Amino acid sequence: MAKITTIDSCAQVAIVDDDESTRLCFQDILQSTENFSFAGSFSNGSEALAGIPRLRPDLTVMDIRLPGMNGIECTRRLRRIMPNMTIIIVTGTHDSSLVGASLQAGAAAYLLKPFEGDQLLATLRFASLSQTKDPQIKGEDHSAKTSKRNLFLSPREQEVLTGLADGLLYKEISQKLVISYAAVHKHQHNIFRKLRVSNRSEAIRIWLNNRND
Repeated sequence: MAKITTIDSCAQVAIVDDDESTRLCFQDILQSTENFSFAGSFSNGSEALAGIPRLRPDLTVMDIRLPGMNGIECTRRLRRIMPNMTIIIVTGTHDSSLVGASLQAGAAAYLLKPFEGDQLLATLRFASLSQTKDPQIKGEDHSAKTSKRNLFLSPREQEVLTGLADGLLYKEISQKLVISYAAVHKHQHNIFRKLRVSNRSEAIRIWLNNRND
């Protein structure tokens, strides 16, 4: 069982990716920080389902495209076995339906390729902390709270959030909405403040939950 309550102690992280160079890169990033440590890696979903329950890491970074079983299905099955483990989906696909399916399967966050090492570590930190505060674990009515929070978003903020959910870059949102790059950042800041989140993944989770109500 995952025991993360803060990031003050070292959290064990497993990697699931079919590309060996990517796995080695993730391992190097994890070994460069005191907050996280490398627990092990797997090249496909079947290996992950067999090995991760034995390793019992605190977090797993899961590529969405894997040979055979994809990362979404692997996430769904792992969450059944280890409901308290935090899973982060990594994808190079700008597809809101895949992002939504990943979150519904139990992923705590997702990370778009390409990304820098500090982005990976920031997402690990966010996902770890947000998972310990998950309202569903505490039995709170999450959908009611998120719907109420969404009512406070302006039409423009909702357009920006839709763009984020579609996997668009800030520059692409700027071009699509015909607003400045700085304006996109300002709207994102307001969205995060109003929804009381600190990450795109959590904002999109709220947006998807509200849309499906």
